[in-house]
Amino acid sequence: MSVDMSLFLQNVHVALANQQYQHATFLLDYAITLAEKEEKSPACSSLDVSMGLHRGRVREANEDCLFAISGIFPEVHRSGLYVVCDGMGGHVRGQEAAHLAIQTIVEALLPQVVANPPHAQWEHLLADALQQANRAILLRNQSLELQSIANGVPVTMSQFCHMGTTVTAVLLCDHTAYVANVGDSRTYLYDQSLHKITTDHSLVAQLLADGLLEEEEIYVHPLRNQITRALGSAPSVQIDTFVVPLHGHEILLLCSDGLWEMTRDRTMEVILASSWANAAAMAHRLVQIANENGGADNIGCIVIQLQRQTDTSSLETMLIDPIAALNRLVMSTQ
Repeated sequence: MSVDMSLFLQNVHVALANQQYQHATFLLDYAITLAEKEEKSPACSSLDVSMGLHRGRVREANEDCLFAISGIFPEVHRSGLYVVCDGMGGHVRGQEAAHLAIQTIVEALLPQVVANPPHAQWEHLLADALQQANRAILLRNQSLELQSIANGVPVTMSQFCHMGTTVTAVLLCDHTAYVANVGDSRTYLYDQSLHKITTDHSLVAQLLADGLLEEEEIYVHPLRNQITRALGSAPSVQIDTFVVPLHGHEILLLCSDGLWEMTRDRTMEVILASSWANAAAMAHRLVQIANENGGADNIGCIVIQLQRQTDTSSLETMLIDPIAALNRLVMSTQ
């Protein structure tokens, strides 16, 4: 692999800024491992990737968790692995579930990149990595339940410690994006207009599909947070996968429900259509609008521009958010 280390260190920066110290420790350890194995060849330079993560204006902690790495296939022009998880189970448990899912997916999938050619069955390998994450969280839940029972907590009460997470993941290999999801975290494709690739696994999504709800009602329905699929809830979970052909000018957006519920598709489309903006400016603006519209949940997103914008966008980024621009500058020098 010949990864983009400045993007990888952005993972660490985002995790630390959100007090996700367990996740940051894993990322730092993995960065050291990557640095030791790093091939001395240029990283994938055509991609422009940035992350946005914020706890929102209501929640006390951030249970969303992100991962982004580019340049995993040195022999292809564009490649990477990108994951967004939205943990459930309370402040500590939700964050642990999201982190455990990402750690398991990364450790299951990235060694396959070394062992397999770019044309391998990546759709199936990605789904298998998510299935491994599901089992890891389930085993952790079972361990917590046994601990609770040993401590004298009734079984019905011990179930409250169960954790889980939604996940959406993209494995990018040149002109193909392999997408997988469980729950209501989404992956979008922007190409002249915005298209939702993934399907939500939630009660309101099912009601909408059955014609019992209008589109706008899913944002205000009292049961809108009821998920029908999540990692960690059963020995096996049904994983949706998608194979998306790319032409090289599109934008991919991965996000938790805290972003799309607060921002709405039309606004996201307008932001991604900003021809002058780079990925950092887009990610910042998406999180900013989600907070301006209430910030009722944690907010997490990854923006992937397949064609890197020119440096003329730096001025606009500085005008929108000088702090983000300075952070970007610091990251680029590391």
